[in-house]
Amino acid sequence: MNESPAAETSFSVVGVRPVLLSARYAPGDELTWVGGTIVSWDAALVEATLSDGTTGVGEAGAGIMAAVAVPGIVEAFAPYLLDHDFGHPLEVADHLRAYTAFWSRGGILGGVAGAIETACLDAVGKRNGVPAYDLLGGARRSTIEAYASGGLGTTFDEIAEWASAQVATGFGTVKFRAMRDPDTTIALLEHVVSRLPAGTRFVIDAVQACASSPWAVDDAIRVGEVAARLGARWFEEPCQADDLRGFARVRGALSVPISGVESSGTVREFAELIAAGGIDIAQPDVSFVGGPRAFSRVADLAHSAGLACVPHVWGSGVTFSANLHTVLAEPHVELFEFCTLPNPLRDALLVDPVRFEHGAIHAPASPGLGIALTPELEREFVFVAGGGHVIR
Repeated sequence: MNESPAAETSFSVVGVRPVLLSARYAPGDELTWVGGTIVSWDAALVEATLSDGTTGVGEAGAGIMAAVAVPGIVEAFAPYLLDHDFGHPLEVADHLRAYTAFWSRGGILGGVAGAIETACLDAVGKRNGVPAYDLLGGARRSTIEAYASGGLGTTFDEIAEWASAQVATGFGTVKFRAMRDPDTTIALLEHVVSRLPAGTRFVIDAVQACASSPWAVDDAIRVGEVAARLGARWFEEPCQADDLRGFARVRGALSVPISGVESSGTVREFAELIAAGGIDIAQPDVSFVGGPRAFSRVADLAHSAGLACVPHVWGSGVTFSANLHTVLAEPHVELFEFCTLPNPLRDALLVDPVRFEHGAIHAPASPGLGIALTPELEREFVFVAGGGHVIR
């Protein structure tokens, strides 16, 4: 990823504010899965205002679960951001990390720093009248293959029906989520894969070995052996995020590629996971890992180690667009996650609808990230605490 000339990209920020939003599902339309019931899709956005009045928007990905944590972090970052002269948006998160190293090394803090960097990228793109990927060195491709991500549900048939519906709309790969225990997950794999249309590829996401009560490593390996036998494209997050030895053991025991870890908030965490031999596919997310520049560093680390890089994309239209523009400018990223669950905050925030044809997403052309955060939208999606993606 290469920066554009400084003369076209310098700026200063005179205002920054958090914007929390909720898209609450109507009663009966909530998203249900083994991790609980999702009553709303929440978003923790950050709006930055440049000295010329142009505004841009970023998103802290962890806001889907912990939006209420973001406003105080934005306030704490503000003194290190406002009225500072930057030569390029990609300098922003590094600057914030350098000046707040005593308290902001990763987690949701890294996501907020990245959200601010993304907001500045969006604003400068809008000011210059160019898509954000032009500021990241230009698009390396006009389309990128996308796979369908979702696969929530509490019954095997719900998940199998969802997968078949995705294939019918043009996706060649579908990703569905594990059940709470390994044996039920193995049964789910056998059920869903046997019902996929011929030629469809699949991914099984173990969700950190099913989240709050991680499986034993030997059980994760059992699930992976079945996934490999059935021809999985990869086996995602078979262990708790910080279990580097577990990841390495699972990877060493299986022929199916292993991926992770979407929630990592620093480049260092990916470097450690790669060094431990834990993954075949790195899955950074611009809105978690610390912004577009941090994402690019992870992609470079993965490529240097002979590994693939596939972004995690699970949020509002801001997260979707930030990751899309970033990977379009990346030379070694060839696949994009497209969450196809109902998400009003994706559709409402995007200036133009996602153009998905023949299994691929087309590069957008609107200036910046192609995001419109309006007062009307803020009134329509007023934040309501207590919702979001809560795992129980």
